Amino acid sequence: MTPQVAVVYHSRRGTMRALAEAAAAGARAHGARVRLLRVADDEAGPAWPDEEARPEDVLWADGLVLASPTYFGNVSAPFKRFLDGTTKLWWDGLLTDRVVTGMTASTCPHGGREATLLTMYQSAHHWGAWTVGAGPAGPGDPADPAGPARRGAGGNPYGLAVTALRDGGVAEHDRDAAWELGRRLAGVAARARSGGPPGPDAAARSRVTVVHCAEDETVRLLAQECAAGARELGAEVRLRRLTGPGVRRESGLPGRAGGAPAAAAVDPADVAWADSVVFGTPVRAGAVAAPLLGFLQSLEPPAGPGPLAGKPASGFVSTARPHAGSESALLSLHHVLHHCGAVVVPPGYTDPVVFEAGGNPYGTSHARSAGVLPTVQALAAARHQGRRAALAGDRLRGRPVPGAGLLDTPLEKELT
Repeated sequence: MTPQVAVVYHSRRGTMRALAEAAAAGARAHGARVRLLRVADDEAGPAWPDEEARPEDVLWADGLVLASPTYFGNVSAPFKRFLDGTTKLWWDGLLTDRVVTGMTASTCPHGGREATLLTMYQSAHHWGAWTVGAGPAGPGDPADPAGPARRGAGGNPYGLAVTALRDGGVAEHDRDAAWELGRRLAGVAARARSGGPPGPDAAARSRVTVVHCAEDETVRLLAQECAAGARELGAEVRLRRLTGPGVRRESGLPGRAGGAPAAAAVDPADVAWADSVVFGTPVRAGAVAAPLLGFLQSLEPPAGPGPLAGKPASGFVSTARPHAGSESALLSLHHVLHHCGAVVVPPGYTDPVVFEAGGNPYGTSHARSAGVLPTVQALAAARHQGRRAALAGDRLRGRPVPGAGLLDTPLEKELT
């Protein structure tokens, strides 16, 4: 099935338009149907001949390349207005499960370019979109992340970030990197749209690994619920615990939660086995716990793809209080996942249970100030996140979940 890719750019000097043209060419090389769309500007400048972007154009696209210059560590004001214009579509639940990647440029090698790309992805995660960086490529991915174009462009795992030339031109290696990113985005969007090419294991069960810090009782319960959600759709699930300080601590929870046998210790082979992976952690000083970070760092190879490359991944957390890092820890986890080449598939606002559990679009979260036992709403959100992980993994691997439609249907519609 032919994917549809929209390359949406804002450009005043020509740099972003040149990158957008290259990304569009890369997407076409993968066989995608492509529209090159410019964001309207409020300042006088070059009259680019491309069609003006409208929020409704997001509905047409299976994949989007978002391209904005970096201003003060963020997207430009016109580009932000374009994103804000999608609010009505977001509220109606129409923007879920697009595949998004990003490009940006600044006048110096840093200047907030990484922050700009990550800001784009935060907005996309509110939609319930999937985000693809430029980290190591997974199976079936045509991009070469170790190639000279990406190295010449600085090796940014979050997307493409280039140094703008004074005349608005683009270095050849930056143009090549944009072409590769466009082709990669089209490839992921094609698999996400069609469920991927059929293979000899097309009838096999989906595989989901849930990795969690078991010393945290709240996280353990959320992990069990996430695993149960994946199993609801027939997935084969491995529930795995991280080793680390406190893992042997006795549970203070009553009943099945307190007396449940300990999950097996995680091994990198559990991640390699899975089609999708979900990580659970308590928040420590606004970040993920050390055992999880250490395990993730062990998955990033010095060169080439690791076991997370090309796979859907997301996370859930517990915090001491509602605003003690429940969002920042998940965002920092997403940064690591992009380094590993994963496709970040957060819950977004794809089901009413996300709102009911507190409205965290980046992943399920529960504050222990409300009790060690997660609320019914948080447990339901974790279960939804597990189902979503199973479905996203099936779309990218090309092995459909029995009984679930995988063509042209947003994930949240499949769950009703």
